[in-house]
Amino acid sequence: MFHKTKKYLSYLYATLYFLLFSLFIIVLYFSLVKLMENQQINELEDFYGRQEHDFFEHVHANTKTLSYDPNRNFFYYIYTKDHKFVHGDESYKGLKNQIEKAFGNKKPSEELVQHYEWQEEHFLLLKKPIFNDDTVVGYIIVGKSVTSQHHFFQMTKYLLIVLTCISTVLIGLLAYYLAGKAMVPIQWSFDKQKKFVSDASHELRTPLSIFYSSLEILEIEEAHQLRPFGKELIADLKDEAETMKELIDKLLFLARHDQQQVPIQKEIIPLSTLLEKVSSKFQRITPPEIQFSSEIQENIELLGDASKIQELLYILLDNAIRYTNSGTITLSLLKNKDYVKITVADSGIGMTERELPLVFERFYRSDAARQRNGTGLGLAIAKAIVEQHDGNIYGTSTVNKGTTIHIEFPI
Repeated sequence: MFHKTKKYLSYLYATLYFLLFSLFIIVLYFSLVKLMENQQINELEDFYGRQEHDFFEHVHANTKTLSYDPNRNFFYYIYTKDHKFVHGDESYKGLKNQIEKAFGNKKPSEELVQHYEWQEEHFLLLKKPIFNDDTVVGYIIVGKSVTSQHHFFQMTKYLLIVLTCISTVLIGLLAYYLAGKAMVPIQWSFDKQKKFVSDASHELRTPLSIFYSSLEILEIEEAHQLRPFGKELIADLKDEAETMKELIDKLLFLARHDQQQVPIQKEIIPLSTLLEKVSSKFQRITPPEIQFSSEIQENIELLGDASKIQELLYILLDNAIRYTNSGTITLSLLKNKDYVKITVADSGIGMTERELPLVFERFYRSDAARQRNGTGLGLAIAKAIVEQHDGNIYGTSTVNKGTTIHIEFPI
């Protein structure tokens, strides 16, 4: 139990750290990208302001010039509002034709910023209109290569992902270690409690047996001297002693189960036959206002302890009868390729979703169950028996419609 809790806490802490750190990294990464992009856009805006006058200098020139310099940081192309080239400076040969294909259908008055990729190069482009007395007469496209920044952020992204994974693993290991440290005093206290329950249960059996034997001797030897009230009192004491003995036996079983000291003799059980016998017995003792039925698949066998499986069935069927005032109870058995499944379904008082996960806890009793006799240990013992057989037990329930207990034993 503590090992599972430690693993769960470690997984929970590592997951929360991963989510929070990932969120931080995502926000940081995109903030840096946006800051870099805004700075580059401002640089293009400044360059646009310096080159805007070239439109008026070259628009009426007979020869449209396009200079080329591969060492130039910025490049630009100026066009009339009819998309006719006027003038420009180029840093990458052939880029002008590609840009004209991409921007040829844009409105001259439209202002936009766009990332563009060509021949494994990445560019940031700014298109802005050119005005003359508030009239659009052309537009200019300015740009620069951002390939190095693009590669830098790509590598940064991969690095941050790797760092996130590594730090999450380290945090998971640290959380596992710290959870283990935190569990030490809790586990020590729990072990002391289990030992106390085991020792107390064992030590109480002897005086309780003596007490019960003394009552029997008193009842036999003093029978002729006892008044009816005295006889009734002795009978009540014997009943309470039997109840106490049953409770002690249950506590002792659970304590030994916790310490993995419960002996279990596994053999091939004719499970279908066993369920048929149990079904016949409960068919006879079921109150007339409850309809008991069974759906048992034939020739099913299971490797286990027959007495424990029978006790398991008694617990579940007794619970079903106890919490069903009228209606139906169904015991079923089926087998598929993965597991053998036993279900006990009733149409009794049912449970809420909040109560359902707690019914297998020791001494837990729902508000409706408190009105009936019981110790609150039955389903805890049922769970222990199922765990001894490497099985799984769980319940489904609806208030005022009934409860179904599902048991699955691996084949």
